[in-house]
Formats: sequence, structure tokens, C-alpha cells
Amino acid sequence: MITFRCPNCGTEYELGEEYQGKKVACSVCDFRFYVPEHQIPQTTPVPVPVPQVVPNASSSQETEFQEMGTPAEPAFNEGPATWVTCPHCWQHFDLREIKYISRHPELQGDAILGEDAQLRFVPVKYSARGLAIDARGMECPEMACPNCHLPIPEAVVEQPSSIFSIVGAPSSGKSYFLTSMLWQARKILPNCFEFNLADVDSSFNMVVNSYEKLLFMNNRPDEPVALPKTELQGGGFTNQITMNGFPVDLPKPFVFAMTPMQGHPGYGKDSKNLQRNIILYDNAGEHFQPGQESVNNMATSHLSYSDGIIFIYDPLRDARMQKFCDKNDPQFQLESTNQLALFYEMSTRIRKFSNLSASEKYEQPLIVAVAKFDALEKKFNIPFKHDDFLCYDGETMEYSLDIQKITDISFQIRRKLLEIAPEFVSAAEGFSDNVYFVPVSAFGSAPQFISFDNDKNRPMLGIVPNDMKPKWIEVPLLLQLYLHGLINGSIKNLPSTTPVQNYKFTQDTIICTLPGTGVRCELPKVYWGMSVYCPESNCYCTIPEPEGFSRNVSCKAASLDEQIDNDFWNI
Repeated sequence: MITFRCPNCGTEYELGEEYQGKKVACSVCDFRFYVPEHQIPQTTPVPVPVPQVVPNASSSQETEFQEMGTPAEPAFNEGPATWVTCPHCWQHFDLREIKYISRHPELQGDAILGEDAQLRFVPVKYSARGLAIDARGMECPEMACPNCHLPIPEAVVEQPSSIFSIVGAPSSGKSYFLTSMLWQARKILPNCFEFNLADVDSSFNMVVNSYEKLLFMNNRPDEPVALPKTELQGGGFTNQITMNGFPVDLPKPFVFAMTPMQGHPGYGKDSKNLQRNIILYDNAGEHFQPGQESVNNMATSHLSYSDGIIFIYDPLRDARMQKFCDKNDPQFQLESTNQLALFYEMSTRIRKFSNLSASEKYEQPLIVAVAKFDALEKKFNIPFKHDDFLCYDGETMEYSLDIQKITDISFQIRRKLLEIAPEFVSAAEGFSDNVYFVPVSAFGSAPQFISFDNDKNRPMLGIVPNDMKPKWIEVPLLLQLYLHGLINGSIKNLPSTTPVQNYKFTQDTIICTLPGTGVRCELPKVYWGMSVYCPESNCYCTIPEPEGFSRNVSCKAASLDEQIDNDFWNI
């Protein structure tokens, strides 16, 4: 054993000789230094402002700890790096740098989180149970990011994570969309795909859990309710920290662990490869507007780390759409918004922070969720049911996502949008090669006006919980999971289709004429080889595919951690 002290505060440590010359971090003052090559004599007078307290463990526990062969593991020891991505600030760091959150009441005060926060430290000593011990001898199970010092769930350290960013204009219904999508996904994933979607830490998901309770588990389901507006700062939506001498707002992530159940074919030996953290954020629509991004406001920086985008296109915020909507829908009281400008702002931020050139396309899927579709359904005349996006195989007794149905509905929605807002379709498909247009309804029916006495009787839109019948709201998330190879999908052959005869391929586009229409049609490769419905000829048409074309199920970068260039970080 070698005994030495922190050269900054004088705290004494005793470690094995194998740590000589290794870089460590003081658990008291966080000062980083190298363990000396020779032992410091015990008589050397060194001031000790904060004494090191012996951990609260019996001698038998200490003996057991030593026999287990798990000595204290200081930071920056040699060995292969294990990279983790913080869900708050999206910084990549070596697992050996991770900090722990002290528990002793006297260990308060943090330079980044403020004087009321518990001290963050890199542990040097561990208990017999393998938990970090703070400077006052208390076991500390909670971990924190070494960059922003915000808590990190253990699941984020143990398994890969994927961010799916939800983008939309102010008042487009992102909070209702997110709440309904998660509520439906929590039901359909275990019932049909043998996956459990659980909170990794209830403190991270308090906001969305309270929303679910209000909309789907309300004790007064006959009374109308409304979700509060997502605020730009504070509350349950952001964390404010101090970095580089100025305040920075970071969004609070919703973190869920997606794990296979016992009935899943891959349960057991492949369970670890199937486990995934799903990270979502509820940003205020104002965060995505031009001019809102700054060094003080990093609320939408997750876009450049995302494994997929769900863009909420609100037809009721587009004046051109109103003639197709139910005129009695109270949502018409809302003003129009330039959603194309917001989309361009989103794509600009992604290109800027992902270092994409103007000619490069976003490599991940873009799902355009056409929201509040209950107001459009009658005029658009696009037939789809609540659960017809699923396929069931009676022989294998397994469900899969009906990619044929989803692609066909996407084709029909795309054709309508090309008539009404062609510039938006062009912008979306010019940004990503994997674009799907999915109709969704978080309510399944029209909302109504309600008012709150505690808000100066300002009228707001709300919904009666008993009237909630979400439709296709879970499809955008399920489609993202399918495109990343996490759940099964199937492309079923339709009994009667008419092949497209007149066509040509130009790079990633097919130019063709649908049978019986004589209308020129340009389609990206997501429609190649698929059957789509043509209302003019009242039949399904099969889109050709080039020789050698294969439909990739998994997208490029299936998790945050896989996006890291390990060769670069290991230099």
C-alpha cells in the first residue's frame, strides 16, 4: 500500500502500489493530480482543511471488501474507454470520469448547480456493496455528468440511448402529442411487441407522468381538462446551470428503458443487445423559432444528436388547410404560423452543429406527424383505423408493424400536401431520404373551450378525458423503432395491384406515371417496391424498384454512443 495526500487540500489516501503514477481526482476538492511514485512519510506536515472521515463500515465489512478484490478505482486509470453521453448537455465522456452526488448534509455547494446543491465528486473509496463513499463516509448511489453535474440515471450508463426529437410550432399540441404517444406506446409495446417501456427514474419523468394522470387516469373523467403550456424556462421543463461564468438553460429529458419481455424471441442471450434507453424532450415551440438558439439557451441542441426527428405539422395553423377542415372545430381560433420557416430553422441548426454541408442529407428518419387529423379526416377521405397499422401472423402468433399500410397512408397524405403545401414536402424530402407522412390525432375528437379562474378566466382549449380516443398517435414512435431495427415490421403482398409501366430512375428519385391518371409523379426511395392506392383509378399500383435495391431496416447510428468516433476520443 502507498499513503499519499491531495496536494490541494491535504486529504489523505491509501491505495495499492499499482496506482503509482496514475492520475486521480480528490473526492473532497475534486483536484486532479498524479499519485506519487514514492510514499509520502506520515510525519510530513500537510494542512488538512477538510478531514477525511472513515466510512461507516464495520471491520468485517472492510475485510470482505478487500477479499472481493475490488480496490478503490480512481478516475483516469488505464484501460479501454467506455463512452457515455449525458442526456442533459449531450457531452461524451469516459465512464471513468463520472461523478457521484454526495449525500451528507454538510457536503453542499456546487460551482455549476449552486450553493444548495449537493457536492459532486469523483470517488476514491467504495463500500463493500460497491457504492461510492463521500468525504463524510456516506454511501452515494446517484451519479452525475462531469460536465453539467446534473444527475444521470444508472440505465444511461449501462445501456445505449437513442434520442427522438419532437419538433413543432407554438400551440401545435406537442405536449398532448407526447403524452398520448407515450401512453399508447406503453400499452402496445408489451401487448404486441413484447417490450416494456418503463421509467428509468421517476424524477426524470414527473411532468409527462402528471400529464398522463390528468388525461388518462383522471378521477373526474367527465370534466374537461387542459395541459399547461410548456414554458421556455423553469418549472419541470428546464434546468439552469452555470457554465463558463454565465447561466445556461438545459431541457429536462424524459428517459425510458425499453427492455424485452420473457415472451420476446430475443429474450435471454440477446436481451442486452435489445435493451435501449429512449430519450424524449418537451420543448416549447418558441425554442424552435429563428433567433432563439444561443449559448445561454441549449434547449434544442439535442437535434444534432438525435436518432430521428418527429416534426409535428399542424394543419390548423396553415390558413390554406382551413377549407379542408371542420369549420366548427374551435381550434380555428388560433392564428396561422409559418411552419416552413420553423422547419428550415430546425434543419439549419442540425446542419450547423452536425457539420453537414448544404448538399448532405440528414441520415436519420424524419417522420412528419400531421396532427389534429380528426379535423381533416372527412374531407381528405383517407381510410385508416385505430389499429390497422399492425399485422398479425397466426402461425408464429407474432405482431409486426404494417409497413405496407403505413407507406400507403404516407403516400396519400403526401399527395394531399403536394396540392396544398408543396414547398413543405419539398423541404422535408430535400432534408432527409427517409421521410414518412403520418396522420395522427392525440384526442380522436375535437376539443372544447374551457377557462380557469386562476388564470384571469382566459379561455383555453381542453378535452374531456372520457372522450380521448387517440388515433395512430403511437405510429411515429413505432416507425422510428422499426427503422432502427428495434421492433419487427412486415411488408405484405396485396392480392391485386397494377404495376407502374412508365417510369425512370434519377438518382434517389423515381419519375413515373400512375396507371389511369397520366399525371407525372416523383417519389423518393421509401416508396420503391411498395404498393400505393391511386384514387383516380381506384386501384393499388406497385411502384418499381431498381435492380439490386434493398430496403434497409436499420438506419446509420442506432444510438448516441455509437455516433462517437472512438478513434478520435482515444487519441
